[in-house]
Amino acid sequence: MKKSKIIIKIGIIILICIISCISLINRVIYGTWNIFSYPNRVYLGGYRYDIGIVVMLTDYEKPQYEVSRNIDRFTGKRIYSKEKDFIGNGKVIYLHLDGDRYIALVSGGGG
Repeated sequence: MKKSKIIIKIGIIILICIISCISLINRVIYGTWNIFSYPNRVYLGGYRYDIGIVVMLTDYEKPQYEVSRNIDRFTGKRIYSKEKDFIGNGKVIYLHLDGDRYIALVSGGGG
């Protein structure tokens, strides 16, 4: 009886640690604690891309190049760009939400 209570307590502590680590990693990478919400920002190639607007893109407007990192694929947040050279100031990347909906994330600075 005592042994099973100790095992349950250890299991709960491990679960809390895992959830806290995932939430902290999500905060560092995407700028939000909630792992189920849309990110406020994304860092790619040393540049910060801040939240823009939700846009609907038709077939010919959709971004062609996937620029997601492995961590983005792991978290299910796919990132795309309309141009191969997407890194730099004044560039736009798109976070795919579902179907034709994307969030446009823009890097600061001049073009």
